Amino acid sequence: VPAAAPTLVCKTTVQVDDSTFTIELRPDWAPAGVERVLGMAKSGFFEQLPFFRMLPNFLVQFGISTSAEKQRHWQSQGNIRDDPRPAGVPFTDGILSFAGYGTDSRSTHLFITLGSQPGLGHRQWEVPVGRVVSGMPVVRAIYSGYGDAPDQGRMQPDRPDAAKYLADK
Repeated sequence: VPAAAPTLVCKTTVQVDDSTFTIELRPDWAPAGVERVLGMAKSGFFEQLPFFRMLPNFLVQFGISTSAEKQRHWQSQGNIRDDPRPAGVPFTDGILSFAGYGTDSRSTHLFITLGSQPGLGHRQWEVPVGRVVSGMPVVRAIYSGYGDAPDQGRMQPDRPDAAKYLADK
């Protein structure tokens, strides 16, 4: 662990314990990924950010801002390059990673693993950027009603019905 690994304390509306979980970011695992997460945090991107995909015993995903201005800003920054995969860092319980779909496809979508996920970490964009170091009961209690197929297009803040779609779910 780097001596001064940055941490993010995440306050949620989940009614478990104190509603917070803490993520330790690991620039030694993923320097480009951690740089992006820190930039997003400093800009306020994560404020009022919904969790939109939760699959028990697999992962919880987030990364679509309810603010059109914030979402557009980070989309305009483009995707980030893939970090080399760190040796010996498996996708165990509480690993934070960007979601992706191909080479250099990481943008704003992140996920936290729920339990050991040996099927993850084999594609070049699946690189851990950190891990939850406290508050996993809060992460596990995140609303799972969206399932695996939320309508991400309807969640985009430029859509006039985005807030209603999120509130109705």
